[in-house]
Amino acid sequence: MSRKITRLSLTISAFMVLAMGTACGPQDKGVSGAVTEGSGQVTIGGPFTLVDHHGKTVTQADYAGRPQLIYFGYSYCPDVCPTALQQMGAALSLAGDAADYYQPIFISVDYERDTPAQLALYVTANGFPKNLVGLTGTPQQIEAAKKAFSVYAVKVDNDDYPDDFIYDHSSMIYMMDEQGKYIAYFTHADSPAKIAERLIAYKKTGR
Repeated sequence: MSRKITRLSLTISAFMVLAMGTACGPQDKGVSGAVTEGSGQVTIGGPFTLVDHHGKTVTQADYAGRPQLIYFGYSYCPDVCPTALQQMGAALSLAGDAADYYQPIFISVDYERDTPAQLALYVTANGFPKNLVGLTGTPQQIEAAKKAFSVYAVKVDNDDYPDDFIYDHSSMIYMMDEQGKYIAYFTHADSPAKIAERLIAYKKTGR
């Protein structure tokens, strides 16, 4: 199946930031970034209402008080999503005691297949963060969360196997503070050691 390259370019302050993340599929690429307001503040992130892998309705307020590492993907993703979540898990392991400071979150873009029960199995995969939370929801809830985080994700149908569809999507790990405000992002180019260094530094300095 042919795939097309998708690029989203968004502005931070007075200059362009391009964060390359490989979408699901051997040739796909997606670019995502952060949007700004006139004040120069990064506006990525915001209110959401979703359902966790225990079947409980949650909002961003449920995770207030702890910085979060948030990744958007889907459990049927063949390669990119598990790689990113293992990258997150390895970084948290390298962060040592600082790891307990963070809440890792996986938000599905696949409302059709990623039920709470499916995510409950997925979040326990080997190499994923130990306390990873899986979130899903209705199409409207997921679209609202995607919009808040400037996430690109589009369903790509398989004409031969209708149930075997994939998503072209941007692939980034968002680092948010205790109030759910954007701090930084990481791509597949960032090593677990580099991410761990950033996590440790933020716990110590708050920056």
